[in-house]
Amino acid sequence: MKKICYFLCLSFLFFECQQNTLTQREKTNGYTLLFDGKTSEGWRGAYQTQFPSHGWAIKDQQLLGELSAGKESGDGGDIITLKKYKNFDLQFDWKLGKLGNSGVKYFVEELPQKPKNSSSLIGYEYQLIDDPDFIYNDKHLPEDHKTGAVYNIIPPNKRDVQVGSWHRSRIIVQNDHIEHYLDGKMIVSVDRQSPEFKKGFQQSKFKDIPGYDKRKEGYILLQDHGHNVAFRNIKIKELD
Repeated sequence: MKKICYFLCLSFLFFECQQNTLTQREKTNGYTLLFDGKTSEGWRGAYQTQFPSHGWAIKDQQLLGELSAGKESGDGGDIITLKKYKNFDLQFDWKLGKLGNSGVKYFVEELPQKPKNSSSLIGYEYQLIDDPDFIYNDKHLPEDHKTGAVYNIIPPNKRDVQVGSWHRSRIIVQNDHIEHYLDGKMIVSVDRQSPEFKKGFQQSKFKDIPGYDKRKEGYILLQDHGHNVAFRNIKIKELD
C-alpha cells in the first residue's frame, strides 16, 4: 500500500510539474503557449500597453484573476493577447469558485478610443460561470448564458457544470464555423451562415453592433467580471 501511495504521489507531482508545457507532438503540430506559467509575456491590459498592475497575478503556475468588484472590468480589467487571431484551435484549463463568472473571448476589437468608465471589450465569448447557482436578473441562467455557450447567441449541449475543480475547454474557429468543447466533449458546433446562428444573433444584445456577426479576426481575451478565476495550459494553433 505504501508503494502504491508513493507512486500516486509521484504521479501527481509529475502532472503538476508538467503544467504550461507543450508535448513534442503539440510542438510538431504547430501549437504555441499563450502562458508560460511564470510571466505575463504575451498579454496586456485592454486599452493598455502593459499587463495590469493589480487584479491579475501569476502564482503556482496559474494565471489568476484575483477580482472582487463583482462587475465587468471593475477591478484589474480584461487582459488580451498581443496579437490578433483569425482561424485557430485554442485550448485552456480553468477553475471558478461558487457563484463565479468569467469568460474567454475571441474576435475581440479595441475601439479607437476607450469608453468612459469602462475597459470592457466585446467579442464572441466562451462563457465560464457557475451554472446551477448563479442568479441572473433574479432567475436561474438561461441556456445561452451557461458555461460553454457562445454567450447570448448559441446555447451549449451539456449538463450544468460543477465549479470548484479544474475543467478543460477548447475553441476551434475555421472561417465561419465555430466549435466549443468542454472536458473533451463537443458542446457547440455552429456555422455563422446558418439559420440557428442568425436567429441567436438577432435575439442577442449584440445585434446592433455593426459587423459583429461578420468579424474575422481579433484578440483573445480573458475576462474580468469581478469574480476570482484561474487559468493554466493556455495554448493555440493557428489554422490555415
